[in-house]
Amino acid sequence: MSEILVSLKELGGSGTLEDIYLTIQQKNQIDLLAYVDWKSQIRKQIYLHSSDCDIFRGNPGDESDLFYSIEGKGKGYWGLRNFSPTNNNVSLIEDDMSFAEGKRKLRTHLVRERNPKIIKLAKERFKDKHGRLFCEVCDFDFFEKYGELGEDFIEGHHIIPVSELEVGQSTLVEDIALVCSNCHKMLHRRRPWLNKMELRELIK
Repeated sequence: MSEILVSLKELGGSGTLEDIYLTIQQKNQIDLLAYVDWKSQIRKQIYLHSSDCDIFRGNPGDESDLFYSIEGKGKGYWGLRNFSPTNNNVSLIEDDMSFAEGKRKLRTHLVRERNPKIIKLAKERFKDKHGRLFCEVCDFDFFEKYGELGEDFIEGHHIIPVSELEVGQSTLVEDIALVCSNCHKMLHRRRPWLNKMELRELIK
């Protein structure tokens, strides 16, 4: 449980299950090989300590109600209740990494600049318009490929990098591109970032 809490704090208070798994692996504080299925153990601990889950046995809002589901039950995107960002636990994205003279330097930003609610709204509007979620670059459809497992899954790409945001500037739905995981990585591959049309041309 302590590793889950630390990982979510390092992720800026929220993250997907895959984010949590990766962070715990990278920290390497637990002998994961000692568990038959360590990922299921992590999920179980989150479910047991979230009033959003059926197996929660506490009272909503009490000291055992540690996690909440950001995008709804079954979406695999979890937040840490009562999380307060500090200079030591901020959300990290690729845009925050820079390289100088071979040394990695980190530019931090407050997690309030990346609000997951805007991604949710962007998905809802996109689905209302198109009837389904698919990559705006390569047209990949997770549901079409993976069935129920991929239903309503897509990643949100912030068109404007954090480093270019003005103080107090808000992210608009129009600033979010919905893309598959591969295209998302490729959009971040160059500096300055590629835009959707540039990446689509590369695919062609």
